Amino acid sequence: MIYEPKVVKVETGFESDSTVDIDEITFDKECLNIAVKSKSWSIKAHFDAIYGFRVLDEGDLGEFWSECNLKTGWCFEVIDGGWNALENTREHFITGKLYQPREYLIIGLNECVSVLAFEQPKVVETSSSNKPL
Repeated sequence: MIYEPKVVKVETGFESDSTVDIDEITFDKECLNIAVKSKSWSIKAHFDAIYGFRVLDEGDLGEFWSECNLKTGWCFEVIDGGWNALENTREHFITGKLYQPREYLIIGLNECVSVLAFEQPKVVETSSSNKPL
């Protein structure tokens, strides 16, 4: 079964470039935080409540790269053809049947994080290399 991903760039206020990287992922039962940095900025993408998340090497997500790459953005909502669609093919994926989660994909130079969540992340700056010393 081949999935053709359909994605929409999530506007975050932080422009993507070739240096974007996933720096840290922290999870507890209350939230998921993904620290993302580039040469120009450093942010935290905060999800209040999630249904699940996975971390994969960018090489394992080749079907996304025609629409989803660091030239076009770093945070995307996956409308169709992503991890959520794949999970929904499983009979026992109850989350998909009960809640219809939204899927977000945060990409970096190496790692990429797929998140099944109720709403898009809140993105806050944690530091910036553009600020005066």
